[in-house]
Amino acid sequence: MKKVRRNKIDLLIENLSVEFSKIPNFELTQTDTDANRLFNFIIIRFSEIQDFKSLYQGYFIPSTNKAIADARNEIRASFYRKSLNVSDSQLKENYYDTIRLGYVGLFHKIENYVKDLLVEANQLFNEGKSGDDSIEKFYEKNYKFKFTDWYADLWINKINWICNCVKHYDGYPKKEPKYKYLNHLPENEKIRINHDEFYKDIDYVVNTFYHLKLAQVFTLSLFKMVTDSKNDDILNDELKEKYLDLERQMKQLM
Repeated sequence: MKKVRRNKIDLLIENLSVEFSKIPNFELTQTDTDANRLFNFIIIRFSEIQDFKSLYQGYFIPSTNKAIADARNEIRASFYRKSLNVSDSQLKENYYDTIRLGYVGLFHKIENYVKDLLVEANQLFNEGKSGDDSIEKFYEKNYKFKFTDWYADLWINKINWICNCVKHYDGYPKKEPKYKYLNHLPENEKIRINHDEFYKDIDYVVNTFYHLKLAQVFTLSLFKMVTDSKNDDILNDELKEKYLDLERQMKQLM
């Protein structure tokens, strides 16, 4: 019997149900404008990063490899082949360049996801406040914590470092400080990472980092919301317990 393929959006929603369940009075099917916008934002961003990997797997890398193979065959069949001195390494430069540019696109997705997630969180949990009254400023001021500290996660730090090397040093590994697991790379050669490693980095982003950042933003946003209520002296017993529970979670996530 042929196995029925599950709808990937349904699977995504089911996998995200734990994070959604942390929002008080939040139902996946509710029509509240702010909550519904947050729900759709998350689904779209998770889908985008999955499709990003699929594009590289199904189109960009195969097409690049075909172009390299075609160029190799053209050189071999050329009337001037004895005069041509093109190495296989030189031919593969487009392959590595495609992956290097992929890291730029991947980091921009990470960066925009976190920044836009905070905008949505402020809208839902923080009465739409921004600037000095925003969730991110609250933690930066009171806890010296930044949601966009890319150095706090070794994997994201790597992606950010490669992105900056490509943008500012034409792909040469000259960005300081050096990413410690790639500090062996010679500065006179462009960064060369194969597609399998690139796919693993994308998998980490979608399967781990996006989930962790979602849980972090939800929990810390709720903590600020309850803290604001506590400061207003309206903290009942139920809210007080929620505050203590969120405080414990907050310390684990920061």
